[in-house]
Amino acid sequence: MSTYSLFPNRLFNLADAFLGERRDNANPPLWVPAVDASEDETSYLLAVELPGVNPTDVKVVVRDNVLTISGERTAVPPVEGSKNHITERVFGSFQRRFTLPKNADGGNVTAEFKNGVLLTSIPKREEVKPKEIEIKVA
Repeated sequence: MSTYSLFPNRLFNLADAFLGERRDNANPPLWVPAVDASEDETSYLLAVELPGVNPTDVKVVVRDNVLTISGERTAVPPVEGSKNHITERVFGSFQRRFTLPKNADGGNVTAEFKNGVLLTSIPKREEVKPKEIEIKVA
């Protein structure tokens, strides 16, 4: 599974997102939910599309400066007596990983599930400003 870096003004390379998630033919592709990543003055924001996923089946974990979002979308059994003609929805486990920037406060991440979208906010730490030291003249 790929890990993407969240850098200011360059959240992750889309080509890496597709190539990093690709599997060989022996392993069926995993479901990879779409993610929008952005930032404002105070936070990094992730919006993960999770239609049909029960919020209790989603985990958000920060470990070693890596934010991992994982879970599972369970298949809906067909109605008895019905016959499927086409099935395009993908079911199963998913996992997305993002390396947080140095100024991200991974200990204060919040997540909210709203209308099939997981909204995750990672606050930015206040920048440490250099302290100017007065030189005394003797």
